[in-house]
Amino acid sequence: MANVRPKRTHSVMKKADLQANHEPLDDAIERYREFMERMINAQRVIRSDQERRDLAESVLLRLCASWEKFVDEHLVDCLNRDASKFGEFLGVTIPAHPNRDLCEGLLFGGGYRDFKDIGNLIGFTKKVLPETSNPFPALTTTNRKRIDEVYAIRNYLSHYSKRSRRGLMAMYTKEYGLERFREPGHFLLANKAKRLWAYFEAFEGASRDLYGFWE
Repeated sequence: MANVRPKRTHSVMKKADLQANHEPLDDAIERYREFMERMINAQRVIRSDQERRDLAESVLLRLCASWEKFVDEHLVDCLNRDASKFGEFLGVTIPAHPNRDLCEGLLFGGGYRDFKDIGNLIGFTKKVLPETSNPFPALTTTNRKRIDEVYAIRNYLSHYSKRSRRGLMAMYTKEYGLERFREPGHFLLANKAKRLWAYFEAFEGASRDLYGFWE
């Protein structure tokens, strides 16, 4: 797919615009997956298991960043389509189809909105978007769960704090029955990278879930 977003010449987002949001995300997922497939099997450039683990962790962080950018774009475009419920949420009158700059200001206030997990994201969208303009509840339970697991890993890799380590260990124990902490790279690449590929599939699946809402 082309990694260039089509220029928008109208003020209200069409379904095709919302579907176009998926192109950069899908391209990134495919690119990172192909990269990891090559790196896991590389022998000359990547000479040690530790280097492979480092790469797996780095790619996972990039994957999260691509997902977050996609979510922000999608929230803005969904709000542009119908801002009626957001006006009720804020208790103010806003245009039915605010432009992108206003949508970004209303949603993020010049900063960013941090969703601690997919449930938190969906809960927020249900407060501010009408059902006809809210694709996020369409995410399947399996994809929600796997992406939340990725974010437990991401939080640890971003901070290396005791709290994030405890959160990651809790996920390891609950979801995989592990009793001993493993650094994320080791966890991701164990068993022929089965977990890493499952996480790629979760993001791919999430994109399909949301794309399908507009069909």
